[in-house]
Amino acid sequence: MQQRLLPVASVTLIAAIGLVLGGNPASAASPGPVLTPTVIAGSTAPVPTSTGLSSKLTPLLTSLTMGDAAAIVLDPATGETLFDRASTMPHVPASTTKLLTATAALHVLGAESRLATTVHSDGSTLTLVGGGDATLVTGTKPRSASSLSELAKRTAAALPADAAVVVDYDDSLFSGPEFAPGWSRSWAGAGVVTPVTALMTDQGRVSKRSLARVSDPAREAAKKFVDLLKLDGTKAKLGTNAKPIEGSTEIARVESPTVGTLVQQMLTDSNNDLAESLAHLVGLKSTGKATFKTGASSTIAAANELGIPTAGVTLVDGSGLSHRDRITPLALASVISATAGDKASVLWPIAAGLPVAGLTGTLTDRFAAKGMKQAIGYVRAKTGSLNDTVALAGSVRDHDGRVLTFAVLANKIPSVVAARATVDKIANQLAKCGCR
Repeated sequence: MQQRLLPVASVTLIAAIGLVLGGNPASAASPGPVLTPTVIAGSTAPVPTSTGLSSKLTPLLTSLTMGDAAAIVLDPATGETLFDRASTMPHVPASTTKLLTATAALHVLGAESRLATTVHSDGSTLTLVGGGDATLVTGTKPRSASSLSELAKRTAAALPADAAVVVDYDDSLFSGPEFAPGWSRSWAGAGVVTPVTALMTDQGRVSKRSLARVSDPAREAAKKFVDLLKLDGTKAKLGTNAKPIEGSTEIARVESPTVGTLVQQMLTDSNNDLAESLAHLVGLKSTGKATFKTGASSTIAAANELGIPTAGVTLVDGSGLSHRDRITPLALASVISATAGDKASVLWPIAAGLPVAGLTGTLTDRFAAKGMKQAIGYVRAKTGSLNDTVALAGSVRDHDGRVLTFAVLANKIPSVVAARATVDKIANQLAKCGCR
């Protein structure tokens, strides 16, 4: 039996993420230390039996807290299904949808690509052009974002000292509605998601102290850009929403972190704005048009190309906020398994970005109840919650050292709190038993 050591230091923690389902040991652009993935194939750790897993998981899945529940447990070393409860039945996935969005973004856009926000000049007219970067911030540039302030400085440096300009803004890279089918417009005011646009800063927030989002993120970004230009000594005033004048020249740009880094951030924090931006960009790259519809169809197509089973999958957005999304547990667990298989060179940021039980992201405050300590540091999974849905999909290293992938989707639940507690018990059970 293998000894299980809890990762505690930050570097050890990052490495531990890679040790479960692999990082990308060859990528020079990947954040953190070089990751050396465990060889999942050929593992000699004992394999749980279907009977053993069923005896532990079925009572939890059939409890009244779980409503309409479906689940699957896979052995990524062999591809064998170890436990199956309605795993091919489509369910509302909530934010586990982001696993498919991440898969498509990495496959279609590439982990090393970046998103550019640019400024074009035609004499006295400047145009701020959005490139779909949902990480753009106004202030000092953090490691995980690009900076509008830096863009203003670069723009001012490219202009004559006494320049007087009008600043137009262009968010035309994305088209179609700003809210997906099944979304409520009240969500912007509640801080759930920003109206989807190719140009925004500070995730469209009304202020640093408020989660509420503005109704026109592109115009708000342009207003902030004008103010920043003034601070740098440029006479500037706000113009209109318009594309750059034909023949204008790009004079400044800033670029986002790599798509691989954005995917990790999206998964760790369950960032809805990043998810929708990446899904739209997948649609743009695949079809030439960036909308909710093209993003959804292109995401499913990308999953198919990577061998992810998509029968029964229906998407209308990239974040999972809509109750109209449907995904099977089989599809979700297959994504996690693919990060440990022959698709690891493409999908490694997914494994690196999964929240770690009790330690990072949306799992930071989970598994704190008595008897739930076995999962801490050993369950890495994407969470999902809506008012009647709880979901969890990821990987776990069990008591005997066998790496398993799993997905649990519970719909029509009477209580989010109760269902989440049961889902956590399922993940913890996988971590603590050999289940033979």
